Amino acid sequence: MLFDIESAHNAIFFILYFLLFLSTTVFLERLLYFSFTFPTERKLIRKEVEGEDEKTAEIIYNSYASKLERGKGVFLFTITAAPLLGLLGTVLGIMESFQTMADKGISDIALVSKGIAYALKATALGIAVAVITLLYYHTVAGIAKRKRTEIKKLILEALKNPS
Repeated sequence: MLFDIESAHNAIFFILYFLLFLSTTVFLERLLYFSFTFPTERKLIRKEVEGEDEKTAEIIYNSYASKLERGKGVFLFTITAAPLLGLLGTVLGIMESFQTMADKGISDIALVSKGIAYALKATALGIAVAVITLLYYHTVAGIAKRKRTEIKKLILEALKNPS
């Protein structure tokens, strides 16, 4: 057979676990950025804005605000792709189950339901990965929104009260 259904089904699980790993890594990186790097950047923002005009301050704001958005693409891709990959894994698993039934002539409902239950694990994993990543996304988006507001305040204060 050119296409091994069982291998493709198993590959779906590995891809889903990889997407979860990737999302978790990006989430942890963002938390580390917000906790350790951003506080030092606050000082840089203040220094960069001092003595500058509003147009330059806006450019500085945009450059720092864009740093807050990093990693969101990974989250959005995972949120979208994980349930679809889970569904694909389920379809492949059910195809594999029916192929095994046809090859071995199995008509025992217990064995058939066991194969279908294994196939449905892919959908459950895909949904779980998407939900976890959705939580990551909203956590990071909330923190980024607060940090954007903080950057705006810093820049406005620096423009109003040049040292």
